[in-house]
Amino acid sequence: MLNKIWVKFSLIVIFLLFILMAVVFQLITRRELTTQRAELQDNMERIAKMVASIRLMETDDDSLYSDWIKRILQSDPRQDLVYIAVFDSRQRLIAYALNPRDLAENADILTPEDEKDIVLRMANGQIAEESWNDFDHVPVEIRFGRTSRGRVDVGFSLIEFNNRTRQKLMMNLYILLNAFVVVVILSVMMGRRFTKPLNQLATAMMSISQGDLAVEVENRSRDEIGDLARSFNYMTRRLREKNAIDDFSRDLVFSLEHSRLIQMVADRIVNYMGAGQGALFLLQEKGQELYAVSTWGWPAKIEHQIMVRFSSQQQTECLSRNEPFTLQDLAHTEHFDVLLQQLQQQVAMPSIDLIAPLVSHGETIGFVLLSPEIDGTGYDPDEKMFLRTLCHQGGMAIRNSFLLQELAEKERIKREIEIARSVQMNLLPIQDPAVRGLTIAGLCVPAMEVGGDYYDYFVIDENRLAIVIADVSGKGAAAAFYMAEIKGMMTSLANLISSPKELLCRLNKNLNKNIDRRIFTTMVYGVLNVKTREFVFVRAGHNAVVVRRAGRPSDVDALIPQGIGLGLVGDSVFRDNAEEAQVRFEPGDMLVLYTDGISEAMNSRREEFGEERLYELISDNHVVDAYDMQKKIMRSISDFVQDAKQHDDITMVIAQFD
Repeated sequence: MLNKIWVKFSLIVIFLLFILMAVVFQLITRRELTTQRAELQDNMERIAKMVASIRLMETDDDSLYSDWIKRILQSDPRQDLVYIAVFDSRQRLIAYALNPRDLAENADILTPEDEKDIVLRMANGQIAEESWNDFDHVPVEIRFGRTSRGRVDVGFSLIEFNNRTRQKLMMNLYILLNAFVVVVILSVMMGRRFTKPLNQLATAMMSISQGDLAVEVENRSRDEIGDLARSFNYMTRRLREKNAIDDFSRDLVFSLEHSRLIQMVADRIVNYMGAGQGALFLLQEKGQELYAVSTWGWPAKIEHQIMVRFSSQQQTECLSRNEPFTLQDLAHTEHFDVLLQQLQQQVAMPSIDLIAPLVSHGETIGFVLLSPEIDGTGYDPDEKMFLRTLCHQGGMAIRNSFLLQELAEKERIKREIEIARSVQMNLLPIQDPAVRGLTIAGLCVPAMEVGGDYYDYFVIDENRLAIVIADVSGKGAAAAFYMAEIKGMMTSLANLISSPKELLCRLNKNLNKNIDRRIFTTMVYGVLNVKTREFVFVRAGHNAVVVRRAGRPSDVDALIPQGIGLGLVGDSVFRDNAEEAQVRFEPGDMLVLYTDGISEAMNSRREEFGEERLYELISDNHVVDAYDMQKKIMRSISDFVQDAKQHDDITMVIAQFD
């Protein structure tokens, strides 16, 4: 009877192990062969892409291209390449190379047309049925921008690969058979002794293979069988933990909403650890203080936010820990006592049995507090290690969620700034006006994505052109929005009010009604009469109006009539201080309007470009026209500031009479 049981046991063990080894053999071999096949495919694809990237198709001499790909074909050390073919955009074969080794025995008498026909048939898949498993090809499209220029087709042989595959299969089969023989011998030798416990282990293993990770073997013996049973139980626990970690990682990847992600982390950790209750706290800095904040608990939810400040001693003790710890490990527990009191009030948490830091990139971002285990066994070292892994995964996911929120906010702001910049650039003149007898050049370079400088032209009639240049206080989007409002006001007033002084008085009145009083604008607005060569203007706290005379180019006039910035004072004070000035021009004279982004441009030593340096540039005899002057000023500023960051908008309008 015992012999029959032993025989049955031996046969069952041998059969189970054979099935297991066969499955392992199949999985390992198939994966290895699949990887090798993919590597060969990738290698052929790289060759095709390399051929496609060479722009020799631009030449009319296709023989150069053919010679080049023939050398590639000949350089293949394993002779896997069968052919390389290049087709133009009309799918005509313009160059090819064919491996002589893969031709028929009478390859020496094949004409080029025969070889070309062979390449075309193989590229189109027209091969003999018995050769399907021994040949494959990779097509790659040749693209320049969005234009297709044809394709490269690389054919390669699978004969050697298939031979290696068969050899590998035989080798693995040989190893499997030897392993199987060893297993049979061992099972025969040890079967009688281990019949009953091994039968239990086999049954348990079958359960594991079917996905039941909760199975364990009961064996209290102190011999090797007992050790095997305990090892099996240890393995199943680790498998359960691994399965839990895999599920946890997968669910973390697909959890995008921030608060739900944190709640899921709390739920899963408490469940996996078998704790009766738990809560997750995140650390938040407010000024110089550090707080533990939570609205995430399980199984009972925390309805009202818990927030407790950590002292410096508590921070020093807790933030330096990466492993789970208990309250007994701490010298200062008063803050955790406060946390427990609030948890008891809201979710009736009895006690804190274990504290696990949430760690991301070596930084503690929070804690998971666990009550005692439901089964009352206590947390052993293996469970603490499992908890550490879960908390590190959860901490990284929470940190990534924070970063994702920040990135989304930055992207939103970036899109809004791009829209604002597009709107601002549309507010500036698309091109300089073409006025007979006058050359005019305008330019605006914002210091940030958007800025507060503004210039514009308004054609009043065939002889008069209004010019405005302004600088809104501040930089960025706020200044750009105020500039847009000023643009709208100027557009509506320029053709209604002929006097520059009256127009700026009206503009100041409107700005005092509609714009924040903390924002002000400096401006020069004037009307240029091309026929009389007169420029009547008002300066509202802006930089000087610079005039260079053709008769004395070595000297410039800096005109600074009285005026206060727009939006700073009331209507009467602004009117009393607004002085309307007039200047006449002769042929060759030049008018320069600019903002302080030019004169106050700084280099890395915090030195300003300055008014004097600007006036010297304007008085340069070698500058012949307005556009030349504009380029010279920008080049000089660039040479002066070098690598220093531009800190203010740069705007200028230069006009010259013919």
